[in-house]
Amino acid sequence: MAAHDFTADDLEAAGALGGSPDPGYIRPEDPRTQAALEHWQDLKVGVIIHWGLYSAIGQGGSWSLHRERLGEFTDPPEHFTGTDAEYYDWYYDQRRTFHGAEYDPVEWARACSDAGMRYLVFTTKHHDGFAMYDTAYSNLKSTAEDSALRRDVLGETIEAFRAEGLETGVYFSKADWAHPGYWDRGLPITDRFHNYDIAQRPSSWQQFVDFTQAQIEELLTRYGTMNVLWLDAGWVREPDEPIGIDRIAARARELQPDILVVDREVHGPNENYRTPEQTLPEEDPGHPWESCITMTRSWCSLRRDDPAKPIEEILGNLIQIVSRGGNYLIGIGPDAQGRLSNSVRERLEELGAWLRACGEGIYGTRGGSDTRGVSGGGLQWHHTWKGSTLYAFALLGDGPLEHAEHGGSAGAGEQPVGVTLPPGATSARLLGGGSLPLSTIADGAPAVSLTSSPTAHAIGLAVEM
Repeated sequence: MAAHDFTADDLEAAGALGGSPDPGYIRPEDPRTQAALEHWQDLKVGVIIHWGLYSAIGQGGSWSLHRERLGEFTDPPEHFTGTDAEYYDWYYDQRRTFHGAEYDPVEWARACSDAGMRYLVFTTKHHDGFAMYDTAYSNLKSTAEDSALRRDVLGETIEAFRAEGLETGVYFSKADWAHPGYWDRGLPITDRFHNYDIAQRPSSWQQFVDFTQAQIEELLTRYGTMNVLWLDAGWVREPDEPIGIDRIAARARELQPDILVVDREVHGPNENYRTPEQTLPEEDPGHPWESCITMTRSWCSLRRDDPAKPIEEILGNLIQIVSRGGNYLIGIGPDAQGRLSNSVRERLEELGAWLRACGEGIYGTRGGSDTRGVSGGGLQWHHTWKGSTLYAFALLGDGPLEHAEHGGSAGAGEQPVGVTLPPGATSARLLGGGSLPLSTIADGAPAVSLTSSPTAHAIGLAVEM
């Protein structure tokens, strides 16, 4: 089978990331926010679901409205040959046929719950301004008379995911390319930014600010408890595009005292945790963070049978992220019809099976230094801690161990693999398996012998210290 290309979109080139001055991470002072942050760090595995008007044209976001043609995700579909203005009208006209009839939020919620995900972030509104909920401030919404969806997608999704025990949060873009207070179509539009002089037309900008703040307040008052307000479009910030972020954050906490506010890529007091996208830091950065990484090529399925990344890559991301103190936010989403693709379903099932065996070393843990950990056996180990228990994980890959159900013995008949434990280890066991007898190697260090892994793709150990 040919290898699939999962290369991520160049968000930096499109201006989606970067550019904000970095004063360093600013830890929240409010004890309630601190407690919410600690709790959020215990959850470890979440899902971000993208679904919107862009899905109707087989794209993973609304970047094709972006007026700079940079290739791939910033450009209209190849079959479209009109002007930018004509494309704008054509794009929004897709709401009349975007029915998403196969979208079943209960199916998605159960699949994500079974996969071991503990929280949801749902895209309520991307940069195109099309609301996937019943906003009172715009007719550009999934419940409108001229929308084929005719559903409060957010409301249905939140209800289904909460019924499965997941916590819920909302993605919201601060940019809105449909609002006349952001893009005035009577003037030239050349990029992603507002296209008029705010100083000359302060009332126009204030209308947009008021509109934005009103929509965010809707999300935090009409849909129950939210664990995070996940704000995108980091270029909408002081001083060029002041959106009143301090007021937004303060009002969010008035309405939902335990909420976390993440003004993505705008480093400062309103970025309660940081969100590297499609990547992960090489080491623990020393502050709360979450990598948002797609499971497929893009943020949602672009066609019915989009391939998903191999489970080895997904588990590799997971064990590296948690060992470096982060959370893993996995990006998936329906196709134009609302379907959960077979490839995504399969990966969710594989992830869930592994986490049912090894989750105790993932959930509620904190990152662990590799200087006091497990070593050897021809494997690269990653560590987490919970109390006095050290957890160690390694991908099996082409290493000396195999999954017990796939042949079972070490290296096709070779000797068992010896693994060295840190000084002070009193016992060890395989996650998903049984206890391991301790031995002592030449330098007096404790060690165990491994013959196979009870879990596929990656092995986990629990070591009591």
